[in-house]
Amino acid sequence: MGVESTYNWYWLLDELKKHKITCALGHALYIKRMKGGKHKNDPVDASDIADMLRTNHFPLAYDYPSEMRSCRDLFRRRHFFVRKRAASYTHFQNTFTQYGLLDPVYALVKIQGKRRDLLKWSVDDDMRKILETDLDYIDSLDEIIKDLENQAIKQARYHNRKHLDLLQTIIGCGPVTALSILYETHTISRFATPQRYSSYCRVIGADNESSGKYLGHSSSDKIGNPYLKWAFSEIAIHMLKDSPEAKEWFNNVSASCGASGARARLRHKLAVAVYHMLKKNVVFDEFKFFNITNDRTGSSAHNWMETSGEKSKPSGVIGKKSGHSSKSTKTKTKKSITVKNKVSVNKTSGRKTLRTTGKVKA
Repeated sequence: MGVESTYNWYWLLDELKKHKITCALGHALYIKRMKGGKHKNDPVDASDIADMLRTNHFPLAYDYPSEMRSCRDLFRRRHFFVRKRAASYTHFQNTFTQYGLLDPVYALVKIQGKRRDLLKWSVDDDMRKILETDLDYIDSLDEIIKDLENQAIKQARYHNRKHLDLLQTIIGCGPVTALSILYETHTISRFATPQRYSSYCRVIGADNESSGKYLGHSSSDKIGNPYLKWAFSEIAIHMLKDSPEAKEWFNNVSASCGASGARARLRHKLAVAVYHMLKKNVVFDEFKFFNITNDRTGSSAHNWMETSGEKSKPSGVIGKKSGHSSKSTKTKTKKSITVKNKVSVNKTSGRKTLRTTGKVKA
């Protein structure tokens, strides 16, 4: 039986599995493109799905585990409220611009303890009421967003705490972006190669070319997970702020492909790095990420939770170890090896061959 992955497929697929009925979850967009019919209704859709199953052309979608679906949807709802709060920030700032009040610092609206001080710039009571309404709405959204984040973090530590900690070793990756990557990816074994994971994260473009002519991006450019693209974009922005190595790499790359192209390449590199981190269960290594070939012994790798790379060994005399005798150890005589080269002639071919022999002298 085939089930199209519409908004209400959760309960239907769970009930079919509960009664041990063989079923497959189909990708709704790919099913629509493969049908290509003019008419659309329930009998036609059922017939098309049956034909795809019969001919083994049914495009499969990923069956996300039922025990983690609600937490993923909870965190997606958090993104919805964050966008609403950002819109309120913009409206609050535009209200000042409408009245020509450019003196207040717009960044203060994002600081919870100082945003109320901006009310003194109100021109009249009506403007003050508008600003108070926006601030009340923003305060309520702050509480909702914080509550959702705490609930998601609690569930993530129960579901996959190891990968949550690994993701936070990336420079610029905090708990929110780590949660987005964790729940939207679920398991990295879904993807056979880093290229497929990068395509799913929408960090690579889909070019549209014909007869050697570039026609821009194709309509398939938006296929993928928008939440993963947002997460890698946020990490790239914060990494450029926090890492001098990232800033140096960005300046070198942007000189050839521009700033937007350099940011796109950084997002792609991050997606590939996350793929290998989750695949091999290793922490983020800044030296390897930026292909730094300098001596690593001077300083360790820079990340937020722990460092990787070899550190310099201390020089000087090593102190006594517990459990060993305090008597001085006898000095051992070193053996020198002298190598002599002997040239021998091959009787059959007449060619000279070089043979090395070594004798050991005490």
